[in-house]
Amino acid sequence: MTATAIVVMELGSEWPAHIDELTNVVGLSPCGEDLLQRTQEKLSVMGRKGQGVRVAVLACNAATDADAVVRRATLAGVLLGAVSHAARGRLILSAKDGASNVLRRELLSLAGQLTGALRGTTASVHLWFTEPSHGHVTPLAEAWHPSTSGHARDARRSHDHSPPSG
Repeated sequence: MTATAIVVMELGSEWPAHIDELTNVVGLSPCGEDLLQRTQEKLSVMGRKGQGVRVAVLACNAATDADAVVRRATLAGVLLGAVSHAARGRLILSAKDGASNVLRRELLSLAGQLTGALRGTTASVHLWFTEPSHGHVTPLAEAWHPSTSGHARDARRSHDHSPPSG
């Protein structure tokens, strides 16, 4: 099975930094409410082609209303399911560096909730706040893994794409 990456972008989100060096990236442009359906369809097609998803990126917009939070969590769960089958699969939640404190808290909470679904896998959840003009990841970019019981495992500031050690 060929390992690939998928990037799913919410309407109004920024292209995530560091994705430029990944190969076989499948970008999905949003069409309102059907983003979840389109993502599920794309994952299904990729599976039929023998492409396993090792890295999934959810580029998040600034929305923090209840409906957006539920849609984002559902979509992140689908993406996490896809990467959890790959060795050292990674789900990356990405938002721009200037994201509101409300969005940052919501994404940190989501990353923590998703961690519970990782038990028995080598997958991890990462949170990136990026500067679109420079493509740098800020110090709040954290990797989450079940062995840390929901606590931040390691913070990254550079272009390091290696999985958490240990």
